[in-house]
Amino acid sequence: MKKVIAACIERILEFDSPEEAAAYVEGIREKGSEFQVLSRENEGGKCRVRIREQYNKTPLIKD
Repeated sequence: MKKVIAACIERILEFDSPEEAAAYVEGIREKGSEFQVLSRENEGGKCRVRIREQYNKTPLIKD
C-alpha cells in the first residue's frame, strides 16, 4: 500500500502589481495552507512570485 508522505504544487504567478501579489499571498495564509514564497521579481511593471504550496493537506515537501 502506498502512503503520501509529503506533496506540494509549485507555481510561478504573474501579477499586475506588487499589491495584487501581496493580496494573493495573504489569501493563501488566510486559507490556512502551508506555503513558501520562493522568490519575487519585478519586471517591466509586472510582479512575478514563485510559490510552493501544500497539496491536499499533506505536509509540505521540505528541501
